Amino acid sequence: MATTNVATKKRRAWTTSVFVKQLMAVSGIVFVLFLLFHSYGNLKMFLGQEAYDSYAHWLHHEALYPIFPHGAFIWVFRAAMLLMLVIHVAAAAITWHRSARARRSRYVVKKNAADAYAARTMRVTAVVLLGLILFHILHFTTGTVQTGFVHDNTPYERMVLSFQNPIWVLVYLVFVAAACLHVAHGFWSAFQSLGWVRAGTRKPLEILSGLIGGLIFVMFMLPPVAIVLGFITI
Repeated sequence: MATTNVATKKRRAWTTSVFVKQLMAVSGIVFVLFLLFHSYGNLKMFLGQEAYDSYAHWLHHEALYPIFPHGAFIWVFRAAMLLMLVIHVAAAAITWHRSARARRSRYVVKKNAADAYAARTMRVTAVVLLGLILFHILHFTTGTVQTGFVHDNTPYERMVLSFQNPIWVLVYLVFVAAACLHVAHGFWSAFQSLGWVRAGTRKPLEILSGLIGGLIFVMFMLPPVAIVLGFITI
């Protein structure tokens, strides 16, 4: 009987809250690395149109060639990111549902004010972040939402023509700020879920999470601000 119980627990280990949180943590770290890479790539706008358009062409057509055929890597990457998004959202939904159910129990331990604020912030910024992802795909990827550019414009021209309008810079600022706040809280939570937080590492990891969120915000906002101020032009 004991052997059967152990086997059952092992088979069901993937359904535990710890495992679900670890899935959310790992997928979240993948997104943080992606945001760092993406925001760094956008800084090539400062190198001029040829440099930025060449970077965009390499990313969409030549990346990891000949390991992948021409243009194949970007689709493999998008599929992987979509999988990470599904895992992250599903894990978050399961975690929040279980937390809500636990709060209805009289045995639940109340969170302190900071933890409660962080939890609420993560929910709000998660919704904003999903909106940002959808808008970004419709905006720069598919060109369905056109903000001053046409399909024939190059990636560099799309950026400049979009952010010459201060309204779009403000919209972008709100979305990016929400994303980076989510990253700052989420990065810390990921460390906690993976069991890396100790008494001696807690403060450094909190600082690191804030710095990562701030760095991503600055790198993402530098090109739009430079464009609207006239430092980057066509």
